[in-house]
Amino acid sequence: MLQKSYGPVFVILTSSILFLTSSLAQILSSIDFKFREEQVQGSYVGNVAVSSRLASTLSENEFSRLKFNLPDSKYFRIDEKSGSLISAVRIDREDVCQGQDACKLTNEIIVYTRIGAGNYDILKVITMNVEILDINDNSPEFPSRVVGLMIPESNDPNHVLRTRGAVDKDTGENSVKEYRFQDLTNTFRLSVHKNPDGSSYLGIVVKERLDREVRDFYQVTIVATDGGFPQRSGSVVINITVTDVNDKSPEFSQSSYNETMQENMALKVPIMKVRAVDADSGKNAEISYQFSSRVSHKFRQNNIDFEEDKLFQFIVEAVDQGTPQMTSRTNVNLHVIDMNDNYPQILINLPPTGTEVAENEPVGKFIAHLTIIDLDSGTNGAVVCAMDDNNFSLDKFIDHSSNRYKVVLAKTLDYEQNTYHRVSITCSDGGVPKLSNSTTFIVSVLDVNDNPPTFTESTYTEAVLENQEGDEEILEVTAHDWDSGEFGRVSYTIEDKFSDVFSIHQATGVIRVLRMLDREDVARYEFYVIAQDNGPEKLSSSALVVIIVDDENDEPPRFLNPVYFGEVLENQPAGTSVGVAIAVDNDSPANAQMVYSVLELGEDYIYFSMDPPTGIIVSESTFDREKKEHYFLMIRVVDPTKLSFFSVCNFTVRILDENDHAPAIRISSEDNSTLFISYSAPIGSVITNIFAYDGDETSSQHSKMRFLIEKGDPEQLFELDSHTGSLSLARAITVRDFKTYNLKIVVNDGGTPPRFDTKHLSIKVNGTIPDVEEAGISENIIIAIIIVCVTVILVCVIVITILLIRKFDRQRRRNRANEKITEEN
Repeated sequence: MLQKSYGPVFVILTSSILFLTSSLAQILSSIDFKFREEQVQGSYVGNVAVSSRLASTLSENEFSRLKFNLPDSKYFRIDEKSGSLISAVRIDREDVCQGQDACKLTNEIIVYTRIGAGNYDILKVITMNVEILDINDNSPEFPSRVVGLMIPESNDPNHVLRTRGAVDKDTGENSVKEYRFQDLTNTFRLSVHKNPDGSSYLGIVVKERLDREVRDFYQVTIVATDGGFPQRSGSVVINITVTDVNDKSPEFSQSSYNETMQENMALKVPIMKVRAVDADSGKNAEISYQFSSRVSHKFRQNNIDFEEDKLFQFIVEAVDQGTPQMTSRTNVNLHVIDMNDNYPQILINLPPTGTEVAENEPVGKFIAHLTIIDLDSGTNGAVVCAMDDNNFSLDKFIDHSSNRYKVVLAKTLDYEQNTYHRVSITCSDGGVPKLSNSTTFIVSVLDVNDNPPTFTESTYTEAVLENQEGDEEILEVTAHDWDSGEFGRVSYTIEDKFSDVFSIHQATGVIRVLRMLDREDVARYEFYVIAQDNGPEKLSSSALVVIIVDDENDEPPRFLNPVYFGEVLENQPAGTSVGVAIAVDNDSPANAQMVYSVLELGEDYIYFSMDPPTGIIVSESTFDREKKEHYFLMIRVVDPTKLSFFSVCNFTVRILDENDHAPAIRISSEDNSTLFISYSAPIGSVITNIFAYDGDETSSQHSKMRFLIEKGDPEQLFELDSHTGSLSLARAITVRDFKTYNLKIVVNDGGTPPRFDTKHLSIKVNGTIPDVEEAGISENIIIAIIIVCVTVILVCVIVITILLIRKFDRQRRRNRANEKITEEN
């Protein structure tokens, strides 16, 4: 597989990632927003990038590579570029957070950063808390619009008739804030009592003793108002009937109860028992029990889930059956015990590019983000996850949260081995017994052009007979490419070297010969064929093709030259080699047999014979150059397997000379036995010329002669030209040279061994000699006179120059004095 490699791009991306990582400490991991309920869909909530400090921490270029993702939220949507958060639906706080004073929606926002073309890695997971603010969209409501109460006439003043207060689904200032009491008779007054669970009960206090016989029925109105704007209200009409007295209320054995229960208990299974007693008798002592109005609907109707409710606080009322009914209350705190009843939930958040991974992606590439949710607590909620594919690994997330993982590439994938990977993730909690959950996702491997075509053989060899017609199929080459699609589609080409002789089919690899081949022209063709795929960056390989051209006997032998020359020394015995006539046959050795012969033409052939296989010519007799110097032959070579194939050439034999004559010296002044030379003769003067004659062939080395003075000239006064024989004066003559010289002249030829001749020559140097001492004195006097004259002339010139300078100087001074007098006047 070929690896692309990403150097500079890798250094830039790595630097950016290191900078981003160093900036994470400044980025908030949790942000809070407030949002009013009942706003239209698409209402602005806030900006995650601004609130988390991403926008202020990162540069504009770094921020442009971010992508925001809000998975699994039905209430909000996020703009993936800017991080702006808007509502996805109209949110009703009372529906979303029923019965809760505080309403907060929590989601995780995943921030990705782009690390390359189409590649994202997870940068930050931000916990977003949106508090849903209440608006006053619910009015206070009483359990009933009309309530009937009875009071014994015997009750003392300040006796309290109890009834349930109003309930407002809104919270805070928008919930019930005050009650107004309307009593036209001014017989009663209102008291309000708050319960620990947030509910309330109302007490209608009797101001005075009642007299059933005077009046047995009263009607009052209670109005509940909230603190919202605009203010809302609800009312209830209380009908009070005066009866005989049931004057004892039930009493609980405890003012409050604390009990525990396991979650997921079956419905209608007893949890605890409360008990109250009534001091009255009969119907007035018969007690019934009931919940207060604010008991959680979950506790009343559903299985209990620790992950949703860990504590229930409610009021139990004991009501007797007297007239009027007497009621007492007790507080119940019911603690829920967690059981290992929740399987780990595995949420897979994929990057914007999905799970497609190129096969050459580097190790550590981000694949997916996992959020593990186990609603159990303690060890029941401690989760450990594992994968079944070692090509990937699970890494703890940046903030080391125990329930967040990154799925990253652990090994470089190879499309040619697997085109996809089915990755299974199993998460188990720490409960007893353990609860496990698994999920699977598929990672598709994208092929890249990382495999060049490969030939089935590195060298293809084929034999082709010469002289066959062209356009014939001779060979098929095959290459395979393990890549897919266009990456694996192979096309063939042939190098230009022999593209005019052979062609190859681009798709099949079939090689054809385009024209008739001639082995004698080219006996062996070697060229490369190239297989290339069709990827964007085309990959290729080559194989050597060797075409051997088989020979036919279609070439006659031929001499390399029309005329050959041989030579033999005269007087050599018969059987001496004269020379060779070389012929060639361009056919293969099996078809290139040749036989040489001397044609019987003319008169000269009888003196020579020829070796048929080699073409070597030898003499059949001894030759004398002085009788005949040249012999002329006609040589024939023939193919013995095909007699019509032959060739002829001329062969000239030259008889070489032997050195059998010595040179003979002749001096031009031979008539005089002694030569004279004057002492005043200049250097180079020719004294005499020496000649020599050799009877051997003038063009041979034998007749090339060399002249020299063997002895008689120790002072080297003379010079003899070795080639021309000219004798001349080598230097100037002095007094010591006045004598007679007896020179021995020798001439050699160029033969082996050389032959020579000698001659003696006498040369006398004479003449009149001047007095050397007088000549020297005269010469010194002349030199002295010249020096004196020159000195006198130089002195005169110097004196005249000095006088002139002084004269000019005096003249210049007088001129300046005159100018000064003129200026003063």
